[in-house]
Amino acid sequence: MLSLTSPLLPYAAQTVIVGVSGGADSVALLLALRLVGARVVAAHLDHALRPESAEDARWVQELCTELGVPCEVARVDVGAVAARRGWNLEDAARRVRYDFLSRVAKKAGASAILTAHTRRDQAETVLMALLRGEAVLHGIPAVRGRVRRPWLAVARADIEAFLVAQNQSWREDPSNANTAFTRAWLRLEVLPVLTARFPGIELALARIARLSAEDDMALSELAARLTLHASLPSQTPAVLRRWVRQELVGAGFSFHADQLEALAAALRQSVTLHLTLPGARQITTTGGKLYTVPQTWPPPDFVIPDGWILRTRRPADRIRLSAGTRKLSDLLTDAKVPRESRDAVPVLVSVAGVQWVGLRPPVWAEGARAAAGAPEDVHHAAMGEALALAHAAAEAGEVPVGAVVLHGGEVVGRGRNTSRQAGDMTRHAELAALREAAATLGTPYLTECTLVVTLEPCPMCLGAALEARIGGIVYGAANPKAGALGGVMDVLAAHWGHSPTVRGGVRAAEAARLLKDAFRQVRQAKLPTQTHERDPV
Repeated sequence: MLSLTSPLLPYAAQTVIVGVSGGADSVALLLALRLVGARVVAAHLDHALRPESAEDARWVQELCTELGVPCEVARVDVGAVAARRGWNLEDAARRVRYDFLSRVAKKAGASAILTAHTRRDQAETVLMALLRGEAVLHGIPAVRGRVRRPWLAVARADIEAFLVAQNQSWREDPSNANTAFTRAWLRLEVLPVLTARFPGIELALARIARLSAEDDMALSELAARLTLHASLPSQTPAVLRRWVRQELVGAGFSFHADQLEALAAALRQSVTLHLTLPGARQITTTGGKLYTVPQTWPPPDFVIPDGWILRTRRPADRIRLSAGTRKLSDLLTDAKVPRESRDAVPVLVSVAGVQWVGLRPPVWAEGARAAAGAPEDVHHAAMGEALALAHAAAEAGEVPVGAVVLHGGEVVGRGRNTSRQAGDMTRHAELAALREAAATLGTPYLTECTLVVTLEPCPMCLGAALEARIGGIVYGAANPKAGALGGVMDVLAAHWGHSPTVRGGVRAAEAARLLKDAFRQVRQAKLPTQTHERDPV
């Protein structure tokens, strides 16, 4: 009996609600809770699905009267609810039942709602999930909200032995013998065959449920830490699936396991995928991002010059950029705009061609921003100064990284890599810019400042920026070898007490090209020596 009462000791002297169907499990739970001294209120819901269900309700009421236990009884036509709401019968019964238990708990001021699910129920649930192909075999949770299931590790045989010892009868639900129901089929026909070959299968399935639930919780916590700037394609499949699941649930979407897997795969591959989820809900992945609502594009936020026309794209549209003239269609492709969304992107054109494209951030033709009198993108301009510093670093034989610190739109700190020159591998551009900004402003805290750097910061530099309470970080190229904002790891996924805003990819192509060119020159400078060393002559 200790195996039954020990899990119930935390509820001694507490008011608890017990769902009592009249079956062996729930009747035993009712009796065992009384033995440990809990203040029990029984709750019985008549689902109106069987002719004898009203008799079950009377039997439970009579039992509670004999035991001196308060009893709440209600009758709901679950079949009608399922038909009206479009739910399947099992789902409707579960929803209605837990809604009823919650109302009883609120009325009684109960600390918890207890149900009598056992190890057998757990094993059946895991086996059903396995046969349906569910991604996680976590079974029945021991705790969900106020609901507690203290007997998930208890064998059904122990419960029946306890009832016999108490000289207590129970009711048998005829549907439990109907193998047309999957659970009854597993219980009566499948599990006995499996148990004959594997006597410990019930324990094994329950263990799988426990371990899967623990693994799922850990992976879900990792998924919940993903920040807005995190690179989704670089996440592990297990974490990414759980992140997608959290996003879909948060958006109120229903989905199937294969749809969840397809969305996660599309994110990892950075491909465009459109899916119609249950309820005709549309969802899109493109460019490594997930969109739960249709994409919208910003209209111009400046006065449109005379002669410029606002419209959407046309097949022959071209735009002149600093690197040369490009087709607008190629620009939209590179920007990962879904094919069916490209006709909605606003563009401004003049006789000279496309002048402005309403992406985020907007794309301007060469010289068009000045012609329109539109304000300069402060981060774009600051990155230009950081790139100039990076060029200076490259000319000095350093890793080409430059950084500036902005305060109120003005540069208050500058820095470039000087590690080789100083013989000190901590002389990074970001640290130099942060130190100069602190000296310029006369304060160690740079809460109202933005660090703009050509390369995603490493952990050392990000740590320094966090210590300085930097308000924002803007970087150009991703850092796949030491990036602390998602290139290798996302340090901001942890809780530091201070979280700067992060914007990546500003003039990324220029920053990446500078790095690539610098390292190519280093390799070429070393090539003759290396060739000589390999030459056996």
